[in-house]
Amino acid sequence: MGSTHSAVERRLGALGKLKKKGKWIPHKLSNFDLERRVDMSLQLLTLHPNFNWLDHMATSDEKWVLYENHHRRAQWVDADKQPEDVIKQELHPKKILLSFWWSVHGVLYWELLPEGKTITADYYSSQLQKVKTKLKTSPLHGHRVHYLHDNARSHTAKTTKSLLATFHWTVLAHPPYSPDLAPSDYHLFSDMHRSLEGQDFKTKSEIEKWVKKYFDSKQPEFWRKGIESLPTKWQTVVDKGGHYV
Repeated sequence: MGSTHSAVERRLGALGKLKKKGKWIPHKLSNFDLERRVDMSLQLLTLHPNFNWLDHMATSDEKWVLYENHHRRAQWVDADKQPEDVIKQELHPKKILLSFWWSVHGVLYWELLPEGKTITADYYSSQLQKVKTKLKTSPLHGHRVHYLHDNARSHTAKTTKSLLATFHWTVLAHPPYSPDLAPSDYHLFSDMHRSLEGQDFKTKSEIEKWVKKYFDSKQPEFWRKGIESLPTKWQTVVDKGGHYV
């Protein structure tokens, strides 16, 4: 149209427009996805007259832990000095899978899988058996457990569902593509990711020591906050018509 890019920007500014980037979202949600998120959030909001049952809730997830956790950040240096170089992350970095279960009372059970191992329905079922044993010595013992996990294939497999049915746990609804409704994703992962920045591990044993130290460093309030923020998350999803929190 004969106008320069800068002229267009000036005109947009004169109209009160601001240049902003859209936020990253986990998934492009269809109308059906939005409806499911609202329906499941309403179901959880009305599950019981109050939210005391959150004290008896267990949740689980998995996280890849990298052996080398490089992080590029601004550095304060003298004007005539150059900042230290940061090694670019490899395309396929060496990593190991961490599985963990937790509640408002803290960590229930965790393990690092053997190198190269991923979660299958059979393996996940064997982990659940270990978790059930751990619950006997936890504050959740004697209460009906409300269990929240995501929709990973190993979690929704027939083998897993059949096993959970024998536990007599209440398995909570969790809509697909909803990390904003999973305490591990919106609360624990972000904090753990920040703590991992700059950490370089040589062996699985070093990662195990770090993970144990990390979990031990968390105060009781940290775990409780992650779980007790769920009702607010559910309500926000309902108020926003299913869109991401």
